[in-house]
Amino acid sequence: MNKKLFAKVITAAALLGTLASPASATTFITDINGSYAKDAIQELVDKGIINGHGDGRFDPTGHIQRQDFAIILAKSLGLDMNSAPAAATFSDVPPGHYSFAAVEAAVQVGLIHGYGNHQFGNGDSLSRQDMAVIFTRALGVDVSGKGNKLTFTDKDDISSYAKDAVAAAVELGLIKGNTDGSFSPLQSADRQSVALVANKFIRNIEEQRHSQQPSTTPPNGDTPPSANEPSAPTTPETKKPEPSGNTGSSGSGSGSGGSGSVRDTTAPVVSILSDSPVFIGSSLIAASNETGYLYLIPRGYPSSDRAELEVLVAEGLAKKVQVTTANTPTPLETAQLEAGIYNVFAVDRAGNLSRASSDIELKRPLSLTLAPGASFVLNPAYVYDESIVTIVDDSMIEDNDPYTDRNINSFFQVHREEESLSLQYNPQEGRFHIVEEGATVGYIQISSESELIEAQETERGVQILLKAGADEDTTASLKLTLFENETEVSSTILPVILDAAPPTVTDSVYSDGVITITANEPLIWYDSFEINISHMPVNSSGSSYDLLPFEHFTPSIHNGNVVIILKDEAFRYYPLQPGDQFEITLYGIGDYARNMIGDEVLIVEIP
Repeated sequence: MNKKLFAKVITAAALLGTLASPASATTFITDINGSYAKDAIQELVDKGIINGHGDGRFDPTGHIQRQDFAIILAKSLGLDMNSAPAAATFSDVPPGHYSFAAVEAAVQVGLIHGYGNHQFGNGDSLSRQDMAVIFTRALGVDVSGKGNKLTFTDKDDISSYAKDAVAAAVELGLIKGNTDGSFSPLQSADRQSVALVANKFIRNIEEQRHSQQPSTTPPNGDTPPSANEPSAPTTPETKKPEPSGNTGSSGSGSGSGGSGSVRDTTAPVVSILSDSPVFIGSSLIAASNETGYLYLIPRGYPSSDRAELEVLVAEGLAKKVQVTTANTPTPLETAQLEAGIYNVFAVDRAGNLSRASSDIELKRPLSLTLAPGASFVLNPAYVYDESIVTIVDDSMIEDNDPYTDRNINSFFQVHREEESLSLQYNPQEGRFHIVEEGATVGYIQISSESELIEAQETERGVQILLKAGADEDTTASLKLTLFENETEVSSTILPVILDAAPPTVTDSVYSDGVITITANEPLIWYDSFEINISHMPVNSSGSSYDLLPFEHFTPSIHNGNVVIILKDEAFRYYPLQPGDQFEITLYGIGDYARNMIGDEVLIVEIP
């Protein structure tokens, strides 16, 4: 027996005398005349332990919810509800909730442990077996081994953690079975049966008060606990509510609920209000025709009862949300879930599980990624009709001017998971379609973020026009907005750099038949490009130059650098040796803003 709890119960019993006399005029309840627990209900109302619904009704056959039972328990024991902690023990009974003080008070004396995992079960119906567990725990009686005495026809349906407590509650006369010999352990306790058992519970405590004093040694020989003595190990008083096939039966005067108690065995109905697919990170909207909970479960996982659904939620594979109002759109979060096909299940307050909803797909949204260091370079020397820049797709880029035609794929990419998707310009809509498995799944809209830049949709692509007054000090940018299924997913800013300065060569070296020329910015060649290379041997008089034919070398632009590869013919005609020099002149090569390298001669020496 929990010695702290025993002392608390006996101490609390002394306080019940103050509850016996109501502080205000008697409250009359109008709907209990036909209840087998009428006298018990009125007595508890008079003591201020239970209340009606505020309109003179008690709703005797209605289900009692766990948080309301905690209030009855706390008031019955006279627990201190004025010293609630700042932090909540249970995530579903936060500070400010109407039952917070009562729940925390019951937790403090070890009467309530919840479901585990910081869940109390707020809003769930209290089962008959859990009522027996908590009341016998509050009495501090030793229930060990009493479960062996159970004779109910459905005793095997009583959960293992509750069997001893149910047997002890029956032995104490707190609760009875049904008239057909069953107990219906998972049936929701109704309000009148809780009132009846609570009244018997209080009388049991009063009997203990008369036969025991707080300083008296408890029956098992234990001495009263010291202030620092630890309480008994904390374990959940219950498992998660499960559906039960037991319907129970009525019995006047029975603690099971008596006449008029009808167990809810009707499964709720769930409906999906969101269109498929739903993008991960946004909410899926669903509804249930009953209050309770909604679960978003990946298809193919175990989902035959609520316990299995809770396991998936705990493992992060599924999501759960409470339904506080029936037939109301309720959002289910999808963050951190994997892409795939899901179903929604509803569970009502009685633990009944709905059928699976129709399939709904969760997809990763498209993502827009700028290339490293991506920027859009324009030359302020060209405005309007002098040189129009057009952003185009892959199909338009071949052999076109690299300044006037810009490939959209050189600035950013669109991905789904790890897959890069292609972009196709649609002239009718003036935007770039995103194509996935042959179907259009979204698009990119390009707009200007600056007054001195204009973005116009044309048949070839999106034209970018500089307005008069733009110069190198102008701050400008383009906005790229990503839409998927007509929904804006994300946007990003592409910086626009206005550049009228020609590039400067910073290095030119030879190594193993390759000449590399580097500038202070990335280089590109234009239609009129030309490269002249002359060879000057180290032992010449300084006037002996041989012009290499174009077919003796291969020029290219690699990573923004000019790369010249000498062919075998060059080495046959011009045996190279250390100290030899190349004189190189570049024409038609410049930066992306069409600023050209000057025609100065570059000297490259063979090391």
